[in-house]
Amino acid sequence: MKTIIKFFLILLVILALIGGAVEFESTDDNWRFLIEKEAVLNSVQNGVMKIYDFIVELFND
Repeated sequence: MKTIIKFFLILLVILALIGGAVEFESTDDNWRFLIEKEAVLNSVQNGVMKIYDFIVELFND
């Protein structure tokens, strides 16, 4: 069960990174991750819809 939860969390992070919802900024003193909540939601939704469409196409063929 823990493995499945970890998998889904990693998948969400990857989708957010691909969608550009997470930005990395660094200075000489600090490193920061900037996260835009709305962009994360859009990225994850778009990624899930693409995966869903891909799976539907596989079963329709």
